[in-house]
Amino acid sequence: MSNQSIPLEPEAQDQNTAGEEISADAANLSNVTVGKVTAELVRMSNSAANQINATEVELRSSAAAQVQAEVVTATSAAIGMVQGQSLDLSQTFVGAAQVEKAALEGSRAAVLYAQVAELHDSQAGILVAKEVHGGPLRTAVLLAGKVEGPVETIVDTPRAMLAGLSAGIGVGLVLFVFQLLMGRRK
Repeated sequence: MSNQSIPLEPEAQDQNTAGEEISADAANLSNVTVGKVTAELVRMSNSAANQINATEVELRSSAAAQVQAEVVTATSAAIGMVQGQSLDLSQTFVGAAQVEKAALEGSRAAVLYAQVAELHDSQAGILVAKEVHGGPLRTAVLLAGKVEGPVETIVDTPRAMLAGLSAGIGVGLVLFVFQLLMGRRK
């Protein structure tokens, strides 16, 4: 397509363009569903996209399956997978994210991998980061080099190492007993 701003505003709200690919310098999408969006700047409101490739993405009350962008900002949105430099979420769910810097406010992430993560009143299933700031944060598994703020975890870094060591010893003992039993039968 052309290198221009593609506004899809309310006049297109009853259109389902799920198979459509949009390529532009800037894409302002409102009340539409698209397949793939490639642009420098993508702004979506009450819309959905399967794939977004951009420098900057802003989602408001929208959903995206895959997002690859340097900067991702989302409010009241749902994102399947994000890859980029900066992630700023408010009241948003993300399935998996791999970013340099993540900031979550009242949001949830199934898996979050970041160099620096700042979470306030948020939840993460698995959080892996060099630094974690903020709180309160609830997570099932936390692997972090430095943590500042209140965190509720099921498994943190020392417990993960202990669980791995225990599992290794357990498997080793089972194999040892199995070998002893098999040796006696011969």
